[in-house]
Amino acid sequence: MKGNVVIAGAGPGEIDHLTIGVFREIKQADVILYDALIRDSIVAEFPESCEQIFVGKRCGTHAYTQTMIIASLIEHALAGKRVLRLKGGDPSIFAHLASEIDALHALGIPLKILPGVSAMLAAAAELQVPLTTRGQSRHIWVSDGHADDIADNAEQMANFSGTLVFYMGAERCATIATCLAAHGLGASTPCALVENAGSHDAVLQRATLSELTAHRIARLTSGPGILLIGEALRTSNDHNKAYHALAAQF
Repeated sequence: MKGNVVIAGAGPGEIDHLTIGVFREIKQADVILYDALIRDSIVAEFPESCEQIFVGKRCGTHAYTQTMIIASLIEHALAGKRVLRLKGGDPSIFAHLASEIDALHALGIPLKILPGVSAMLAAAAELQVPLTTRGQSRHIWVSDGHADDIADNAEQMANFSGTLVFYMGAERCATIATCLAAHGLGASTPCALVENAGSHDAVLQRATLSELTAHRIARLTSGPGILLIGEALRTSNDHNKAYHALAAQF
């Protein structure tokens, strides 16, 4: 008897970012395989009756390898269980989704995917800035801050008319900024590093590109960090003056 697998995103940080659909799946699951980034406020909602399997991978320490995770999904689904694979953020962004889909499809195991709030959206909310602006920053380039090919793409990134988002970029802020500056990105370009986005212990740091290259920003926590760079992050003094003038009329 085949069960089924739901691969779902829990969003970044606390339970506030959990969708209703994912919450329902948590309550109905027989087995939950969950990542290291799943906060205690979400784990507390796991049913006592379900089997809870921690499969976290953080900073080179793996509770389960990806092969072990896939094997566990298959084992429990083939035993007729309702299996929930719960990931931090959104499962389609830097989360090994492809290998899990391929394995489950190959065996004909019923699969549903539920999206989650992505860390870059939570980071923008923490900063209270948009990721796109009309007529200026109309695109978003999402990259892995760990990737070795940033230098190969630095020229295109430096000339990109939008917001650059580097997941897992906290350790490489200065390296990324130096590559972009070397290919012409302006020294005054606004940047921000957000750690633990979407959580009560979120840490925000703002800087310019030149300050990043000078190592003025460094990781302050052991949590996940996301680096954002682009004109959409800029706070306009002209706009502020106009809005203050408007407020004065009330």
